[in-house]
Amino acid sequence: MVVAVNRLAEALACPDCHALIGPELRCADCGHTGRREGRRLHFGGFADEELRKDPLNRLKESAKRRFGPLYPLAIDVLAPVLTRDFVRPFLRGFDLDRELVLDLGAGTKRYDPRVACVDGGAYANIDLVCDLRALPLREGSAAGIISVAVLEHVPDPAVHVAEMRRVLTPGGRVLCFVPFLQPFHASPHDYQRYTRSGLATLFGGFEDVSVRVGAGPTSSLVWVLQEWLALVLSLGSRRLYRMLVPLMWVLSPLKLLDLVLARHCEAGVMASGFVVEARKAQSRPS
Repeated sequence: MVVAVNRLAEALACPDCHALIGPELRCADCGHTGRREGRRLHFGGFADEELRKDPLNRLKESAKRRFGPLYPLAIDVLAPVLTRDFVRPFLRGFDLDRELVLDLGAGTKRYDPRVACVDGGAYANIDLVCDLRALPLREGSAAGIISVAVLEHVPDPAVHVAEMRRVLTPGGRVLCFVPFLQPFHASPHDYQRYTRSGLATLFGGFEDVSVRVGAGPTSSLVWVLQEWLALVLSLGSRRLYRMLVPLMWVLSPLKLLDLVLARHCEAGVMASGFVVEARKAQSRPS
């Protein structure tokens, strides 16, 4: 984690004007100022009231802060979505001892101590707290970027994708997981879903764009069924509905059927989510 923070410090730039920022974390050009809290760097992020506005996200936030690194494991077990391990194979393509790789919207998960965790929330494992639309990093400073289940939660995903492209080195690579067929889930907001062709368009400024199924059709079906049963059995009561939703997780083991079905050649027609991999174009000689 110290390695990740040190590498971030070497790449810092003003999130407003992109001028370089020194150890004092103040931009000499426009005056934008960050701060340190222990090892963590702060350049904005979510206000606490924004994270707790939605009732279900308020519950998630409490669980994240209470269980920390165990929260992602609990979600993997209890949630209706079965995802493949697409992040670790992606990370093996980098020299993590020398290259800066960012996990944007990391939450409470850390894939590797050498990967820099970036988020709008100040969770215990986060190295850099900031607005993901305006990263306080210089252009071309990151060799790789991970973004898992983030772009559905922002109102302007094209801006986020453009910012990823800005901070990537020429030839740098990005990996994103984005939902297709999933019910509403605020974190702290929820705005959109994407088809395979929609993601190819969103990442059209990159090269070598590939879009593949990241979570299969059974995951879509189980999550919708869980929400449907909670709605039917709640008899119109919002309070009862919120109590019933966690009980519906008893159906989540059905997602294991995606170990087979997600490999179907037409699984994308009702996939729960897609994985996008893309590469920033190499600089062309003048």
